[in-house]
Amino acid sequence: MLMPENEVDETDCCGNGCTNCILDNKPKPSQQALLAGKRNVILSYAKFKMLSNEMHNGDAQLRLLHFVYVASDDEENDGILDIPPGHHVMLRAELAGHAAPLLRPYSPYWTDFVAKEFKILVKLQPGGRMSDYLATLEPLQVLNFRGPIGNYVHDSSSPKSIYIIAQGVAIAPTLPLVAQVLDKEDDMSCIRHLICVKDLDHVYFRGRLLEFAQYWNYRSCLYLAHQKCSCGAVNCDELCVHLKKKLHYNETARRLRLDAMQLAGQTISSDQSGSIVIIAGTSIFQRAMREQAIIAFNLSNKNIYLL
Repeated sequence: MLMPENEVDETDCCGNGCTNCILDNKPKPSQQALLAGKRNVILSYAKFKMLSNEMHNGDAQLRLLHFVYVASDDEENDGILDIPPGHHVMLRAELAGHAAPLLRPYSPYWTDFVAKEFKILVKLQPGGRMSDYLATLEPLQVLNFRGPIGNYVHDSSSPKSIYIIAQGVAIAPTLPLVAQVLDKEDDMSCIRHLICVKDLDHVYFRGRLLEFAQYWNYRSCLYLAHQKCSCGAVNCDELCVHLKKKLHYNETARRLRLDAMQLAGQTISSDQSGSIVIIAGTSIFQRAMREQAIIAFNLSNKNIYLL
């Protein structure tokens, strides 16, 4: 007997202790899909064909993967692909020599509602089973995905201060979170996008951030914990002319780690009661940033979302 398409059981869990486990955030029809009167094709495991597998930023360990939905021969054209910003999809891979399928969650940074396509950024880990599998994928191969998984839904009806903190490659799923605010002219919410990376070479989607910077209600800051400066000074800071030459117009950077003091300096409004903090990164990073955000903004946990 088949389970309803939005039901889950223990075999759907990847076992990695995800912040948004599929067992706690089972896929369900979104408001957008219900309004469209369409079926979300990814609510249960569905086949997606890979269109491309490309390097990002010239780094062979970073892969941009592009997928499109594969409909069955007798399927009616009544479906859409709805993956809300900040939500994940679960990849299920059948690997040779393994009795159980391998499961891993990934966060799309781009989706096409009608064409039923999505893109993810993946950082390959040497020796990782899923990384080894993804590294060898060729265009036109078919994989199984299910989703969306997550609990954050943006409410544009009332303006709010939104602080989005991203670590490394986890900047990818925060891009649609920003875009959904900026693309809506009557959304008066203000965003602070705080990106924590090793150095400028590890700032991904930098061009997209510069596009966001054209909007009145968006500001970003790059926190470069290990940025080296050509001036040679040990205590060089972000005001150094050598570092400033590497920044684009409207880019702001700090040569330090993000902490409560730095967060407080990014305060948008004196009234933080309706503020939202969204944190994307490793579980250790998320826990640390949640503590810093609570100190900086005097927020409760209900105002903090971990992707």
